Amino acid sequence: MIRVHATKASINGYKVRLLLAMLRQPYELVELDMYGGEHKREPFLTLNPFGQMPALTDGAFTIADSHACLVYLARKYDPSNTWLPAGAEGEAKVAEWLSKSANEVHQGPWMKRAKIRRPDAIKLSNEEIDARCDHILKLMDAWLAKRDWLALERPTIGDVSCFGPISMLKVSGYDSDKWPNVTRWLERIKALPGAHDIDGNAFSRG
Repeated sequence: MIRVHATKASINGYKVRLLLAMLRQPYELVELDMYGGEHKREPFLTLNPFGQMPALTDGAFTIADSHACLVYLARKYDPSNTWLPAGAEGEAKVAEWLSKSANEVHQGPWMKRAKIRRPDAIKLSNEEIDARCDHILKLMDAWLAKRDWLALERPTIGDVSCFGPISMLKVSGYDSDKWPNVTRWLERIKALPGAHDIDGNAFSRG
């Protein structure tokens, strides 16, 4: 049985759960008490000594970091290589967007959500975070003006990884609708089979 160790509200954990749902792969969410510091002590530290969520266990195998989890799941449970191409060029294109997710998207959209949930832990002001969101979303909006998906001509784990934080922007107080191409990209992902929100609810088709 695959187990995702994270809080349900974890955006990084959401990325992993979303891909599992799209792969139609059953799993168990092992919820952690983040505010109680459960991810900073045993037994979680045995899974990830860095004390960061999520961690994923698949039988005797353990992997931490959301992007590493996405790569593992795509490789193991998608024999068609749809979500992560087998060829060097396609894989590199996907890796490029995983890197952007870990950097610019993390420093902007992910931080926007984190500021609401843990304001004392995020020292940047809302204005500074909004400026970072503007920066990456302006670039993404221009990029998506000529294509439907981020890395290839189909959705990949690069899209899944960036979708998590960006999909939460509106409920975090940032107007992402001002980027129309990004908005249409979000809607395309929401329409994919298995797609659900961070609470596990299917997106409305109406």
